[in-house]
Amino acid sequence: MDDCIKWMSIGARHTAMHMDRALAPYGLNASQYMYVVEVCEHPGLTQDRFFQIFYIHPSNVTRAIVALEKLGFLERRSNPKDRRTFCVYPTRKALDIYPEILRLRQQWQEQILTGLAPGTRAELQAALKQAALCAVARNEEEVPDHAD
Repeated sequence: MDDCIKWMSIGARHTAMHMDRALAPYGLNASQYMYVVEVCEHPGLTQDRFFQIFYIHPSNVTRAIVALEKLGFLERRSNPKDRRTFCVYPTRKALDIYPEILRLRQQWQEQILTGLAPGTRAELQAALKQAALCAVARNEEEVPDHAD
């Protein structure tokens, strides 16, 4: 079998490089835009919900949200249901850039999947999701506290 991990890594790295370049004029990078998309699509998400969406360590989520707040893309407000936590909302700046982020993401996806039939694309997405979730589960077994 070919080295699937190698090709997933290469694809992820080059996608991040492309998104970094594409988003640079807007003051965002590949690791930040996902937060803007999620908050624009689901205003009022709690910070802990991001752990479940992105499968990353809570400290990384906090750092990203604080940075995006300083850049003027997100706003944290006290959670009315639990004052110990925050809800995250998009700012006007985030809402204005949101359609462009979706366009850039879709454009890149089309470019890298050129030549694949729609059915193959759907199968690929399902397989990648399954592999990613399996990787998350295996890592959680190895490091139960979600350490980086």
